[in-house]
Amino acid sequence: MLDRLAVNSLILAPAALGLLWSAKEWVEVSRVKLDGHPELLAKQDSKAQRNAQEIVSEMTKIAKTIQDGAMSFLFAEYLYMVVYIVLFSLILIFFTGVPTTVAFVVGAITSILCGWIGMRIAVYTNVRTTHQCWKDLKSGFDVAIQGGCVMGLSLVSIGVVALFGLVVGFKRFYDFDTPQAMFEAIAGYGLGGS
Repeated sequence: MLDRLAVNSLILAPAALGLLWSAKEWVEVSRVKLDGHPELLAKQDSKAQRNAQEIVSEMTKIAKTIQDGAMSFLFAEYLYMVVYIVLFSLILIFFTGVPTTVAFVVGAITSILCGWIGMRIAVYTNVRTTHQCWKDLKSGFDVAIQGGCVMGLSLVSIGVVALFGLVVGFKRFYDFDTPQAMFEAIAGYGLGGS
């Protein structure tokens, strides 16, 4: 059998690696400069360069509008979610007790955090993918995959870390009759995350 440190490491190390890889991919997406690919335009006339600058300006304007709309949407959605979390927690605490309610709230906060990260990177990657597709499809595909890696790996990694922290916290602060009772309470995490 593995000792506790080895088991905890096997849980947390992949999550940490996922977060580090997400950060690395975010940096890679950030390196895409919205410049209209002047190296391609050098082969064309000055009119093409002026048109490219207008296109980049329009792309940037549209991206900003989409980002503002996405953040407004998230703010409105999260406002409703906070009300729901509070009201449903009151119902949940009455029927299931404090531990399940705590797990529900942790799951909901994890979901909110992951949703915010996902929306930020999706909108951020969108305009850069479009810009790189202007150059060639392979470059656009690469940027899209990098943005997707940020979203996917960060969401899974944050979920694993939050769930691990919940299990550790439950073992430390609550006295359950059986391990099954603890894991039934942890099921509230999935309810909150959904």
